[in-house]
Amino acid sequence: MTSKWQRNLRIIRLIRICFSLIFSIPVISLYWQDNGLSVFDIFVLQAIFSVAVLLFEIPTGYLGDLLGRKRTVIIASGIFAAGWAFYSVAHGFWGFVCAEIVLGLALAFLSGTDSSLVYESLTESNREKEYSRIEGKMFSLSNISAALASIAGGIAAAFFPVWTLMAVTSAVALVSFLSAMFITDPPRRVYSHPRGTVYGFYKILRYVFLKSKIVRAAVPLLAASSLATMLGVWLYQPLWQERSIPLWLFGILWALLFVPTSLGSHFAYKLESLLGKKGIILIMPIPTVAGYILAGFLPGFWAILPIYLVNFLRGVANPILTRYIHEETFSDKRATVISIQSFMFRIAYSATGPIVGAVALYAGLNMAFYISAGIVVAGMTICIPFFLKKLGDWNTHEQKKPENPIKDIPVDNT
Repeated sequence: MTSKWQRNLRIIRLIRICFSLIFSIPVISLYWQDNGLSVFDIFVLQAIFSVAVLLFEIPTGYLGDLLGRKRTVIIASGIFAAGWAFYSVAHGFWGFVCAEIVLGLALAFLSGTDSSLVYESLTESNREKEYSRIEGKMFSLSNISAALASIAGGIAAAFFPVWTLMAVTSAVALVSFLSAMFITDPPRRVYSHPRGTVYGFYKILRYVFLKSKIVRAAVPLLAASSLATMLGVWLYQPLWQERSIPLWLFGILWALLFVPTSLGSHFAYKLESLLGKKGIILIMPIPTVAGYILAGFLPGFWAILPIYLVNFLRGVANPILTRYIHEETFSDKRATVISIQSFMFRIAYSATGPIVGAVALYAGLNMAFYISAGIVVAGMTICIPFFLKKLGDWNTHEQKKPENPIKDIPVDNT
């Protein structure tokens, strides 16, 4: 691999680490509650964040395909740093809402652009078949970084105000901003359409949901997998508090959540080789559903242990399903397609997250975990059979991209 493409991979690896170093995250639920928010308010806050990302997601992905990967990552990193700086001085529900909207814009800009940059840098070196392995390792490293930040943040929260941890995250994000300036945009094609950009965008949606054999099945399944692991996230810290866990242990417990994610992403490629393309899809949601049910059923401290099964799904699904999407998507619209997946996840979370929060407030955490399991089962029951059917159809035909539905204009970024 030539040095500039290898450098791109190193930079994206560093940027993902910077975005993972959120030191306040293991105690942020308690910080919100100290500022007057209930469990239901927390889920509403996160639903608002999801709506913000939802509104920004596809337009920023579309801009990312037009502006280029480098500019988009620079914008995302700058907004991310500003968002955490604002969070460090925000107070109350509406102050947090404003901070979450800023962070949502940052994540929307990054979403799809980073993985597209990885895939395109590998393509330039004829190594695109290594994408699942490299993406899995990067994903694993990001989770390890987040785990270490959680441990450090949980311990620091016992001695320093939580807002100082947010300020440190903002400072770390500036490293991402500076690093992004050294990215080399891969040669790519920027698209236009004789009937205008709105019609061109419509053609992408038509390609995703009607034309492509595998993308239209992989996108909703990846969205459902993201929803499955996110539903219970904001129940964990109230659960630990209910079980009288000391504050300084919150960081360690939160860090351990990344272990199954890292293991899943690291071994996803090997598991797929062992179980087959259909087998890995079928077993993915089982640990998540079991984790939620057991967390609601087991008494005392034992209820804490099953939640560590939940994130296995996220670790396995991300590298495998994004590979299908990248293989069947042209570079000029790749970030837009990934953004559509995130858009679907945010719609689903905005609709179901407040329900889980309301159940937690009025019926207790145990029932909230059961409801989460039920939502996961319902979503996977719809998405997995559809994906497996399309996968079978895809495997019976030559696996190559259909004719690009958009008129392309080559742009040499080198």
